[in-house]
Amino acid sequence: WIVGARSVNITPSKPSINKNIQGLVLSGGTDISPLLYNNTDIKENYSYDPDRDQLELTLLKYAKDRNLPILCICRGAQLLNVFEGGTLFTDIRRIFANVEYPTSLLAKIFFRKKIVINENSKLADAFGSGEVEVNSLHTQSIDTLGDDLEVTSREDNGIVQSVEHTKKQYIVGVQFHPELLIYRKDARSLFSNFVDECKKLSLRIHNRSRRE
Repeated sequence: WIVGARSVNITPSKPSINKNIQGLVLSGGTDISPLLYNNTDIKENYSYDPDRDQLELTLLKYAKDRNLPILCICRGAQLLNVFEGGTLFTDIRRIFANVEYPTSLLAKIFFRKKIVINENSKLADAFGSGEVEVNSLHTQSIDTLGDDLEVTSREDNGIVQSVEHTKKQYIVGVQFHPELLIYRKDARSLFSNFVDECKKLSLRIHNRSRRE
């Protein structure tokens, strides 16, 4: 509601796709099963959510096929990369140096790290280019980049913090959690820009139907 849109929650227990949706947001949550990208590094005693994985892969295909705007957050950005044929680092602490992030949920929410955003990107349209501080709640990150995706921001240690689709109007994935930065104008702009893209699509569809 803050940015002029109404959400419809789609879950494995309520999997039906509302045919009137004008955009898709994939939120954060449980780690994606490594089996989806042919990785056998399965965490012991960890509860993956294969039903959610499959549902959201279906939603991604549905939205992409219809050119709907898509905003992917944290797990969502990772799933977007896997959907496009990419892979993930299952534990960034084993791969990257200088990964001294908090471990408790509250500390993660308030922790801030610097990322560098590329010019001429959709993320820069909201946050501006150059250095920006964001939060850090993830333990996985993008490894091999998926097809038709480009990296639009990174940390100094090399961890990918956002990707964008090069062949679609608006498909953006961010590794951080902008919904927890909603008190900031730049974070709100990311959501309002996404909603604006949804409204543009709706207007194009309406105009096309009137001509027909």
